[in-house]
Amino acid sequence: MVELTDTAFKTTGSKWLLPVSQYVNLPLEQVNFLACQGFALAAAFWFRLYLGPSHANPLVRHAVATLLGIAFLMFCFGWYSAHILTVVAANYLIMIKADINHVHRYSMVIAMGYLTACQVSRVFIFNYGILSTDFSG
Repeated sequence: MVELTDTAFKTTGSKWLLPVSQYVNLPLEQVNFLACQGFALAAAFWFRLYLGPSHANPLVRHAVATLLGIAFLMFCFGWYSAHILTVVAANYLIMIKADINHVHRYSMVIAMGYLTACQVSRVFIFNYGILSTDFSG
């Protein structure tokens, strides 16, 4: 099997921090993830100061949190974020449609089943060749 070492193959997320990644000698996807974690902490302070419950209504707070989360997701995982959004959408539909006494079972089975299938395909099909910060981790 041919090993592809090109940076474009190694990550599907943002390549904006590639110079930082090369400087600190860490994989790009890990630098992206750490940058998102730092930015998320800063955004949390901003969110609390300017979008606190006394400053904004719940619809605005939920919209900003959702869009910021999707932006972080796309920055870190690129097109692999479709997997995470699939699990989220499936579980949201389960919460809406399923019986309240069984929703926890259904969502657990769907989430763990999907992520297990993704992890197994990563290990056996791609031979760990995708990313070190994989969405199924």
